[in-house]
Amino acid sequence: MSITNEDVKKVSYLARIHVKDSEISNIKSSLNGILEFVDQLNEVDCSSVNEIALAPTITHEREDIVIPHDPSLMDNAPQKECNMFVVPKIVG
Repeated sequence: MSITNEDVKKVSYLARIHVKDSEISNIKSSLNGILEFVDQLNEVDCSSVNEIALAPTITHEREDIVIPHDPSLMDNAPQKECNMFVVPKIVG
C-alpha cells in the first residue's frame, strides 16, 4: 500500500493538523516508510508465540469504593465548583 498526496491531506484534515502543500511530499515519504516497516513486521513468524502471552483473559476486579481525598488538593485547581475540578469541554 502506498500513501498518496490525497491520503496525506485527508489524514491531516481528520487530525485537524494544518499541512502546507510544500510539506506533503516529506510527510508522504515518511508515512510510506512506516508502512514498509509494518510490512516487514508482518513477515515475522509468530507461530511459536503462546497466544495467552499476547492477550491475557484473566481480569482482576475490585470493588468500587469512594476514598476521601485531601481537600488541600483543590487549592491548586485553576477552576473549581462544588469541591470538584472544572475542565474545558473537549467534545464539539
